[in-house]
Amino acid sequence: MAITKEGVIALLEERRLEELAQLVAQKKSVLRYLNRLLSERESLLRWRAIEAMGEVAHRLAGENPEAVRVILRSLLWSINDESGGIGWSAPECIGEIIYRRSRLFGEFASIIIAHAEEEMLRRGVLWAAWRISQAEPGLLREEVKGLAEYLDDPQPAVRGYTIGFLDIMGERPNPARHLSLLEDGANVPLYEDGRLYQVSVSELARPWFFRQK
Repeated sequence: MAITKEGVIALLEERRLEELAQLVAQKKSVLRYLNRLLSERESLLRWRAIEAMGEVAHRLAGENPEAVRVILRSLLWSINDESGGIGWSAPECIGEIIYRRSRLFGEFASIIIAHAEEEMLRRGVLWAAWRISQAEPGLLREEVKGLAEYLDDPQPAVRGYTIGFLDIMGERPNPARHLSLLEDGANVPLYEDGRLYQVSVSELARPWFFRQK
């Protein structure tokens, strides 16, 4: 039976990611439906599509790692595609793929982190850094100093994701410089266990500030 965009949406809504990954393994063209959903700004469906890209890559990597590298290179190319498309979601997708298969695709970590300087991509890059660090912190050890500068970023999500990343990396806050984060009530979107919800920057900062060394 042919799979349609509506069929992909239904699988994402029900979070049947393994089934979706199996469909992609059978027919790579199904990926185009996932790609289209990555342009849904700040929607639950977009985050489910990002999660699904990780599941797809995880499955494909066991059979054909080079096929996943093609996906990763395509995502990197989309960042520089002037037509827009999925480029602005590429950092999150790359981060999720590396999180799922860090030993196979860890070389892409530093490549995506280099895009943190681009304002449009920064929040996605910092989310990717946080996600990758949850699987393999060593991949980003040399990036800590540079990314720590984004604790002062005007985007709340960037500040929040930077806190999460630095916390996992074992970096301690500088109270003299960043005490204001404890009172920062700006919202940060988080996706976890299939849910998209909001927390404040201060909610992320408090455990980081007061965690035992």
